[in-house]
Amino acid sequence: MMGFLSMKEQFFQLFNKQSDSIVVVNSEGNIAYLNSKAENMFKVETSNMVGQPINSLVVNYHLPNKDELQIGLKSGLHYFWLNIDQQTITFEKDSYTILLLKEVDENNQQLKLEYEGKNHLINKLGNLQNGIFSVKKDNQGNLRYTMAVGKLLDEIGANSSKLYNNTPFDVFPNDIASLKQEHYERAFEGYRSTYELELNGKLVYVDVSPIMIGGEITEVIGTVLDISELRTTQYELQANQRQLQSIFELSQEYIIIFDNNRNVINANPKTKELLELLNVSIYDLIPETYLSSIRRYFDNALQGKVQNFDLNFVNKEQDENVINVTLFPNIINNQIMGVYLVGKDLTEQRKIQETNAYLAHHDELTKLSNRRRMEQKISNALQQARENSSQLAILLIDLDRFKSVNDTLGHVVGDRLLEQIALRINNSINRQKHSAARMGGDEFMILCPEVESQEEVIEIAKNFLENLTTPIYIEDLELLITASIGISMYPEDGHDFVELMKKADIALYKSKELGRNMYQLFDQSMSKRNYQSFILERDLRKAIMNDEFVAYFQPRVNALTGKVTSAEALIRWNHPQVGLVSPGDFIPLAEESGLIIPMGKWMKRRVCEQLVAWREAGIPLVPISVNISSQRFLQKDFAKDIRALLEEYQLEGKYLEIEITENSIMKNEETVTKTLEELKELGVKIYIDDFGTGYSSFNYLKTFQLDGVKIDRAFIQNISSESENASITTAMIKMAHHLKLEVVAEGVETKQELDYLVEQNCLQIQGYYFGRPCPIEEFEEKYLLTV
Repeated sequence: MMGFLSMKEQFFQLFNKQSDSIVVVNSEGNIAYLNSKAENMFKVETSNMVGQPINSLVVNYHLPNKDELQIGLKSGLHYFWLNIDQQTITFEKDSYTILLLKEVDENNQQLKLEYEGKNHLINKLGNLQNGIFSVKKDNQGNLRYTMAVGKLLDEIGANSSKLYNNTPFDVFPNDIASLKQEHYERAFEGYRSTYELELNGKLVYVDVSPIMIGGEITEVIGTVLDISELRTTQYELQANQRQLQSIFELSQEYIIIFDNNRNVINANPKTKELLELLNVSIYDLIPETYLSSIRRYFDNALQGKVQNFDLNFVNKEQDENVINVTLFPNIINNQIMGVYLVGKDLTEQRKIQETNAYLAHHDELTKLSNRRRMEQKISNALQQARENSSQLAILLIDLDRFKSVNDTLGHVVGDRLLEQIALRINNSINRQKHSAARMGGDEFMILCPEVESQEEVIEIAKNFLENLTTPIYIEDLELLITASIGISMYPEDGHDFVELMKKADIALYKSKELGRNMYQLFDQSMSKRNYQSFILERDLRKAIMNDEFVAYFQPRVNALTGKVTSAEALIRWNHPQVGLVSPGDFIPLAEESGLIIPMGKWMKRRVCEQLVAWREAGIPLVPISVNISSQRFLQKDFAKDIRALLEEYQLEGKYLEIEITENSIMKNEETVTKTLEELKELGVKIYIDDFGTGYSSFNYLKTFQLDGVKIDRAFIQNISSESENASITTAMIKMAHHLKLEVVAEGVETKQELDYLVEQNCLQIQGYYFGRPCPIEEFEEKYLLTV
């Protein structure tokens, strides 16, 4: 071994003295030695290159033919052309290849041309966005890369420095190498072969073709394309196609595709289902009257114009269907290839629209015209009457005691009754000439345009009242209903709907005032006061539903300290047209109609809401008293209702005071006693309001557990100058104190009245002297925030 090494060293020393560049390669193709000329040629050092593959210096190294140029790599960066001569020598069993390298002399014209041509080609190939490679078989039949250029190959880590003179299995994982080997071998068999694979995050397409010289395949050339974006786009298109196909198949609209000749190419399942259900073709759906229009729509769509129209057809159940059709051109590559039809079934939508349109002008329950429609009809009839100088009349009908039917028999029976009334109205008029409407609640109207005389209108009113004399049967109930009618006429009683309605209202109220079950024609003698009372009674029923009531508070003050000790809640009605209505005008109506009970319920709840609001705001609370009607107080569940209210708002009973009249405790002593005991248990105080104006005796005051009395203002007025009032008031104060009842003086307005009451030790004062009733916000600002 030492001798061998010595011989090799002798050869290497000999090579180092040569003027040629010499590289020694072992049998494995790795560099064993470079002389100094070769080091200078390649700009490398032997110590760094020994053991490296020869293609790290000679890129496309293979057994060269005579005069064949090969590519050298200088400093690992720059290419240059080489002529290579080689010889093989053997030391014992090891063989070495001696490469004599000459850089191409560019002064030689022929070599210069070859150099420039190949250099130009290699530079061009190196700048390609894609990649090109070549593969040859070596002497052992192994497939080895002989060239690999192009930016794409650099990006995927398969450039010449990595591939040159290596087999696929030398540089790629086995699965990828096997794929490449398979396709390269196929190419060497004379077939073109293609495949796709992913390298370094890029999807590439490889096309391998054989190169044949003299009838023999000498190598294969492959081109590499980056198809990442292409495949992504294709996948997106496929996804979009699947999505469109899903829409096409699952759409609940009718979709049909036509060609340029109006032939059906395809239809979605919804359309096929319709056609199969009806057992017809698409053209059978089109009524003959539509055919000419359809042709025109198709022609316009084929010219690129979107068309939209409705198509009516009758199905096999003889029901009319409405389809909204849109035709738009099918454009492919800027050419119209046919027409898309999209049909939307509007049948149910149209029915809903028709129903809504009907309900907009008709009463849903009775099917008569509603108030809005009747106003339109009257407006039109008035216009015609003016033009023709003719008369017209309106009959306003209100059922007598209908509320009693609703309250006693229930709303279902009430509704059925209203339906029957509508039928009897229609049977009382000439429906070709007259119009009927339900104006709301149990109020109806008849319009008689172009009447000849009052007698004609009176005859209609009589007919209707006569029709009501026959009993109405509802669910085995026999009902005898009467009605009151008010009549006004154009032009005598008014010139517009509002005026005629007002006069008919007055006449209707007169009918009720005279005993009901009759008609009255408007007469100027009918008083405005009666009309206003009727209007108030009618509107009072709507006031609770429309939230028209407002709570006012009036302070109760300690006369010595001037501090507010309590307040009385007083109801006010903010009428939408009239404004604030005096309690003296609507409270008697409320008591007469029974509406006083829901009004009292509203006030108790409003007071509790305000007390809670003050508590949450940190404002000191004072008790608030509420007036309770005798109707409500005498109901057995009154105390239970108060308990539930206090629990709902989590209030102590001491903050809610009750004011009742003297007459309330004179009836049903047992119920009154029980109610008062239950209220006392809750901590609620009870006062007798307007004391001195009723019929109670002091014995009752002693018997019932009351907390105090409120002396009526009638006994307070001018108390300092009228000795009779003074003596009565003094007696009431002393008696109340004797019974240990608190005394509150109401209606105190002057300093003289206050001084007298203080002298009599009546210290709880309520009246204008200390404060008028005012809105809650004002009460809070003036009396609570200054406490």
